[in-house]
Amino acid sequence: MTHIAKVRFPSPLPQLDKEFDYLVPVDLHNQVELGSSVKVPFGPGGKLKLGFVTALAMESEHSDKLLSVEGIESASPVITQNQLELCLAVAKRQAGTMGELLGTAVPKFSARAAKNFYAGSLQENAPEIETASSPLAKFVELNRRVYLKPELVCDEDDPKSWANTFAVLCIAEYQKGRSSLVVLADFSDMELFEEALGRLNGKSIANRHSSSDSGSIRYTNHLKSIRDVAINYGVRSASFAPATNLGLILLWNDGDDSHTEQSSPYWNSREVLLQRAELEQSKLVIGSYSPSAEVIRLLEMEFLAKYFSPTSALEVRVSKSNERLDAQSFALISNALKEGKSVLVQIANSGWASSLACVGCKEIRRCPNCDSSIWIDPAGKFRCRNCKAYEALQPCTCGKIGTRPTRLGASAIAAQLAKSFPNATVVNSNGDNRVTKVQGSGILAVATPGAEPIATGGYAVVLLADAANMIGAPRLRALEQSLARWSAAISLANSEAKIIFVGIKDKLAQQMEVLDFYSAVRDDYLDRLELGLPPATRIASITVSNDRDFLALVQRVEAETDSELIRKLPIDAKNVLVLDYPYNLGARLADSLKALTTEMTSKSKSKRPGERVFRINMDDSKVI
Repeated sequence: MTHIAKVRFPSPLPQLDKEFDYLVPVDLHNQVELGSSVKVPFGPGGKLKLGFVTALAMESEHSDKLLSVEGIESASPVITQNQLELCLAVAKRQAGTMGELLGTAVPKFSARAAKNFYAGSLQENAPEIETASSPLAKFVELNRRVYLKPELVCDEDDPKSWANTFAVLCIAEYQKGRSSLVVLADFSDMELFEEALGRLNGKSIANRHSSSDSGSIRYTNHLKSIRDVAINYGVRSASFAPATNLGLILLWNDGDDSHTEQSSPYWNSREVLLQRAELEQSKLVIGSYSPSAEVIRLLEMEFLAKYFSPTSALEVRVSKSNERLDAQSFALISNALKEGKSVLVQIANSGWASSLACVGCKEIRRCPNCDSSIWIDPAGKFRCRNCKAYEALQPCTCGKIGTRPTRLGASAIAAQLAKSFPNATVVNSNGDNRVTKVQGSGILAVATPGAEPIATGGYAVVLLADAANMIGAPRLRALEQSLARWSAAISLANSEAKIIFVGIKDKLAQQMEVLDFYSAVRDDYLDRLELGLPPATRIASITVSNDRDFLALVQRVEAETDSELIRKLPIDAKNVLVLDYPYNLGARLADSLKALTTEMTSKSKSKRPGERVFRINMDDSKVI
């Protein structure tokens, strides 16, 4: 009886986004399985191409024309049925190709790792690990879908820390014979989680899925996760990692930008894991100090259940002035440093100047390429904040070339504070030069959001110096993201710390006086709901490589869209079509846009060789 292998290729090309049938030779009948990595001839020259077996069949409608599988790359399956179903589901939701996601789900083959793995013994019995009874574990078991707001302020090795809470839940799941999957925002979060696992003696049962590891280590952990029940963890791409008998998914800080893939099909960890929890019927916990608007939406729908850990009362001061360092804040910082304590100052932007104005006409100096503001980066160079181009500063329209900073950046603030507090050790941490940990007495850390170092013993003072400017940014998510960044900075304080917000007013000031991030985000979400803005709806953008195909796309979409609920939004960007649509039309719109752009690509007269004419982002959070 004939054996047919249905093969998919890890390729973003739309024309390859389907299964291809191949004959399985008799000598490979016992080796080719679902999930096998095989070498097959493809194209006019019959060049061997690597693909994954996504199904096996006894017959094919093309049986008389089929080519044969030439060989197998790995002795055992390298991708699971659950992974294949997840890739297909995400591709459909995001109007992408399954091939774009296969490369994320399966790391690059390592012959040495595979040889050593298959030659080794099966998983040894893990040591007995005692886990204290956890009220949260019982709550998760009962409710299945949970939003966790952990203790805001505690030592990094405190049992109440989010990392320790995650580790306890994972170990409890392992002791029930089920795997867990932990997806984290960045590598510093991953380090904290690993330290928590180490304190609980859980590292021996954990597999890390990280691009920072060598190819052989990453591939070995991938194979172990297919075979063994384990704790699986990593950053964004770990959302697609294999996990045998997956019982629990944990996601930390889902609102962080790092959870959004910047290349097609532009998926987000939260949305992928929501789909995965549904497909594999696993429990799901989303944790953060300040919720995302999407989490608020799920809570309002009662899809998620709330679990709030108690928050220690901290002394909070709200400075009504926009002055970054007024007399009272200066005194608090000075006293803390004199006592050998650590202080954190959060500044919104790195560099020497956030933006520049002409000394003559006071006009904001802008990039000649994209019209965004020019700033002075940490290296002291003029640089565009948007396109990152370095430009020699040209004379202003008034003829003058001199500039003055409209607002100083973190580098300039750090230099000023070093003069004001000569006995302190001033540390400047930002995205380009990040310091992860500081220790010693009298530390004054000046950091941009997300780059705040952990201080031994926690910070005694946390000054959120640009609070008012951060929420005033011209972005839909400015308040939501600011709240997340403030809460992350405050989480590094100690239980006796003083927290200072600069410039915020009215109801937000009252909420921050008691550190009520949840209510502040909920208010922001309800405002968006009333205005019909995301996440009340979804926003899709289609970027087109040339004018002719863009105009044709707009005409086709307007002619073929049969729902008044799908609205075209006006934006300034060139050759970008933006559509606002409700969640219940998402699947239909994704199918329609994918089919339409595939057809138009094949007929395009403006396409250059190898060019991708249309790029679809079904959840574009940056266009408004």
